[in-house]
Amino acid sequence: TIRYVEAVARAGADDCDRGGARLLGHLYCRYFADLFGGQMLAMPYNLSLRLKAGTPRHYEFQFPAEMPQRRDFIEAVYHSINQAGERLSPEARDEVVEEAMLAFKLNVDVYKEEPLVLDSARGTANLLLGGARKVVGVA
Repeated sequence: TIRYVEAVARAGADDCDRGGARLLGHLYCRYFADLFGGQMLAMPYNLSLRLKAGTPRHYEFQFPAEMPQRRDFIEAVYHSINQAGERLSPEARDEVVEEAMLAFKLNVDVYKEEPLVLDSARGTANLLLGGARKVVGVA
């Protein structure tokens, strides 16, 4: 987690110093990961960690009234990122792509920080129990 936070800070500082756009790589990685995959993972994530309903909120999105459909909003953000990329030099675009690839790698590393076997077993048990509770209507 620390390495990922440091990478975001470095990208931001470098963007400020050189007028770059490396943070777009992190935006692309995090925002689209949560918009596409996050909503599908929200329920099993909540059940496996035994979280209260409505948490965590980073998987819930409020879309603007003029664009209430998730798909339309995603397309608009994607289009905006592409427009920003078109304004960059080829070198700056390459830096954004490299930063996005680093962001993906560091996000994978974040999930490897905890002991996988114990967390997987605990998560699976909680998921099954949570699913059963949901079916029978017990909180």
